[in-house]
Amino acid sequence: MNKEFALGKAYKLCSIKRIDRLFAEGQRLKAYPLTLMYQETHDEMEHTFQVLFSVPKKRMKHAHDRNYVKRCLREILRLNKAPLEKHLTDCHKKINFALIYQFNERMSYAELEQKLIKALDKLIIELTHEE
Repeated sequence: MNKEFALGKAYKLCSIKRIDRLFAEGQRLKAYPLTLMYQETHDEMEHTFQVLFSVPKKRMKHAHDRNYVKRCLREILRLNKAPLEKHLTDCHKKINFALIYQFNERMSYAELEQKLIKALDKLIIELTHEE
């Protein structure tokens, strides 16, 4: 398996303290139907970012729909993380971010891919402006 396309456990934001800090102090970026909460971190991490995927039950009642959206988002990020990682490496930054799905219906993979890539581009631009 090609390592550059892997999105293993080290990329997963699991720490309750980091998650709480992200939602309390992080910055919000809207790229409908996704909301990105992100925060620069100085914690010791294996990779340049850690991510959390969230599809609220309030928006989607059926678990199979929520799981489908999260699975799609993970796969899209796995395949399109290279520009974000390159930017973060060049800037010597590490971030934690959450991808929150804000739409009431299930989207197709192609639509989700288009929206997530747009959201990642917005995030890169936002991180560039912070320098």
